[in-house]
Amino acid sequence: MSKYIHMNYIPNIISGLRILFIPLFSLYVINHQYDFALYLFILMGLSDCVDGVLARYFNCVSLLGAYLDAIADKIMINTAFLILYSINILPIYILILVISRDLIIFTGILLKNKNNNYFEMSPIFLSKVNTFMQILLVIYCLLFLNTFTDIKYIQDIINVVTLTTIASGLEYIYNYKNNIFTKNVKLTANI
Repeated sequence: MSKYIHMNYIPNIISGLRILFIPLFSLYVINHQYDFALYLFILMGLSDCVDGVLARYFNCVSLLGAYLDAIADKIMINTAFLILYSINILPIYILILVISRDLIIFTGILLKNKNNNYFEMSPIFLSKVNTFMQILLVIYCLLFLNTFTDIKYIQDIINVVTLTTIASGLEYIYNYKNNIFTKNVKLTANI
């Protein structure tokens, strides 16, 4: 038995906490408590990095953890984009683009996993860049709402997010079609 056996759950707990913090983040923004929303979102963004590092460091990468981390990321980003759109900070097209890409990825996973053939998808580098840029965009918007910066660079970041979202979505479609970055996995009790 490994001395790190209890550490196996830490990355999944961090991803789970990120999901639980999303309603609190939403309430902060809705109630114009932008300072708390900023600090909480930075914490959630950092937790996205920390859970992956811990999973690799303690060699406890699992299928459940990979899906939980991805779900936490998608809910966090999509919720933040939706709220920032609802208060007229982000344009509708970036919200539609980001949600559409995530729906395409989710549909690809469902199609790959039909007939109980489960696939593990390795995230592509461009997708990691895209997630980073999306988190950066939300943080910049929150900095603007806290009057720490002005709005002039938001469009530049939106343009980068638009490009990385489209490019990573197309790469995922290509990878699904050609079975790149996927492998069959068996679901077991220790996922």
